[in-house]
Parts: sequence; structure tokens; C-alpha cells
Amino acid sequence: MDNRKNTPEKSLSTLKKILSKPVLSADSKVWQYSGLGVSLVVTILIFLWVGMWLDGKFQTGFLFTLILTFIGFAAGFYSFYLHIKKLTEEDKKKNPKFNKF
Repeated sequence: MDNRKNTPEKSLSTLKKILSKPVLSADSKVWQYSGLGVSLVVTILIFLWVGMWLDGKFQTGFLFTLILTFIGFAAGFYSFYLHIKKLTEEDKKKNPKFNKF
């Protein structure tokens, strides 16, 4: 019988491989998709802030805030859509078994 398979060195090297492996790689889709949400929120907040600033400067109530917030929503969701479309196309190229449509 070969007892080398169950040696402590073998177990430690396997454990070391498991523990040293990163949970998420740098090119992981998780980071790409979560970045989309952050960029959507930042876009809306920037347009909201500019609208509030313009309303304060010109004393127009909430006119600019309302208009620029809707523009921020539209711009943010359009950017979100384009990025999702691009990531989906990349996935289809990398994974031919998912090219059903």
C-alpha cells in the first residue's frame, strides 16, 4: 500500500491552495455588474445635485431639480442598458453553449 497519498504534507499543500485562492478574481463579472449599479446611482445623484444647485442660484423652486433628475435617470439607465448589452455579447462569444437565440 502506498501511504504517500494521506501524508500531512499533501494535505497542507491542498489546504494552502484552497486558502490562497482568491474568492473573486479581478476580472470577475460580479465586479463588472456591481460597478454598473454604482455608476447608475452616481449619475442620478450628480444630475440631482446640479439641479438643486441651479434652483438655488436662480430661485426657481424645484424646476431644475425635477428636470435634471429625470434626465439623470434617462442617461443612467441608457448607459446601464448599453453596458449590459456589451457584457451579454461578450458572454455569448465566450460561452457558445449559451448561444441558443
